[in-house]
Amino acid sequence: MKKFLILFSCLMCVAFGAEFESSKIVSYQKECNDGVAQGCFFVGVAYFLGDGFAKNDAKAIEFFKRANKFDKSNTTYIATIARMYYYSYKTDSGADLNDAVKLFDAACKLKDADSCYELGEIYNYEIVDNSKATSYYRQSCNLQKMDGCLKLRNLKNK
Repeated sequence: MKKFLILFSCLMCVAFGAEFESSKIVSYQKECNDGVAQGCFFVGVAYFLGDGFAKNDAKAIEFFKRANKFDKSNTTYIATIARMYYYSYKTDSGADLNDAVKLFDAACKLKDADSCYELGEIYNYEIVDNSKATSYYRQSCNLQKMDGCLKLRNLKNK
């Protein structure tokens, strides 16, 4: 799961049309202090990867939240926080799965297919609510996520 999060974070950097470069940490921090969401996101990535800073998931979440504060409609920021919470839930029994569910749901409502799919997975495997899993897989499928379509078909064939 951790490898997935690292890969996801790096892919999100590319999706923003910019690559994360540890040599630019100071400029990312300045951008973040100036209210630029992408700068905060990149500082969060640096803390998550331990690139330019000591690895610190709590600090990563803090900067992802700041990015979300500056750009509330960007599903990447919301879903990244949700994935961090979900990762914490999977690795630390004290973490609350509901935090991840709420954030994935917010991103899904903003039409983020991956977040809808993640909710389908959570309801299919963690919470075990077939009706909700089906609903979220359907939403992800409607948003053109093939994995959601496949899961939806598999659930119907059970």
